[in-house]
Amino acid sequence: MWLESKLKSGSGSNVASTSSSASTAPKSSMISQYERELGDFFKHQIKSDISPVYGGGFRAGQQAVHQYGLQETLNQIWMTGRFPY
Repeated sequence: MWLESKLKSGSGSNVASTSSSASTAPKSSMISQYERELGDFFKHQIKSDISPVYGGGFRAGQQAVHQYGLQETLNQIWMTGRFPY
């Protein structure tokens, strides 16, 4: 979810500007095409990982968030150390 939010919030522009306002803009708000493609690659790798810890854990967390919402899932993890069932 964090990676998805970063990819959506970035401007996607990799065009350099010579104005002084461009040099003061935060670099984190601009995502180059390379960074976008790299982010998409990581999203794919995480979703398709077959290992029980990384892939299985991701899918269990994703299912819990879809079913209970992010805040409730985080509360359950904080209180019990486990995903909600």
